[in-house]
Amino acid sequence: MELLGIGNNSKTIKSDKGGEYLTGILYLDPRNTKVCPYQDIARCKVACLNTAGRAGIIKKGEITNNILRARARKTDLFFEDQAEFMRLIVKDIHALIRKAERLSVKPCVRLNGTSDIQWEKIKLDNENTIFEEFPEVQFYDYTKIPTRKVEHIKNYHLTWSYSEANEKYAEYWQEALNRGMNVATVFRKELPKSFKNVKVVNGDKDDLRFLDERGVIVGLKAKGKARQDD
Repeated sequence: MELLGIGNNSKTIKSDKGGEYLTGILYLDPRNTKVCPYQDIARCKVACLNTAGRAGIIKKGEITNNILRARARKTDLFFEDQAEFMRLIVKDIHALIRKAERLSVKPCVRLNGTSDIQWEKIKLDNENTIFEEFPEVQFYDYTKIPTRKVEHIKNYHLTWSYSEANEKYAEYWQEALNRGMNVATVFRKELPKSFKNVKVVNGDKDDLRFLDERGVIVGLKAKGKARQDD
């Protein structure tokens, strides 16, 4: 089973077209708080990007599709045999590195395409984290978890994901900025120049969040079911 999608995501393709990076991305099924711990607090489950793009195209009379079934199988494996899951991730990242070398570009990996797993807490068979195993690879993710401590991991970049659905959760935005994380914020239509007196940059131009300047709001336009979310 291949876990990482390489060069087949519409947003990462924008990044890869620049000729400098090749992105591998993992999509899981955000089925519960074991996959996304803050999905109830931030109230993001219904509007999750799991429904965006081809994953949101479901034939009349059906409730799922091949893309969502594949994500469910990967998630089943993660919970049923995490050691084997991580061995497959290692295998896929090696394949990504080899392809990047052939193309003379840099490999980067986003493990939480539609999940919010704290990979820094998961050990491989050799007791390394995935970040320690591949120090030459740039990892990056969005997260809804404001308390993740990854500042010491040089090759892992996190962008905190803002939500106003819960007043207490929304208050974390300043703490996230203070801790060095940019704040991703979804807007219904056009992106403003600033939000909460902080500069907004266009996060839809590419997916390479680790290249963003520090201390900014990463503006994103609503996608999938998020377009109808209030």
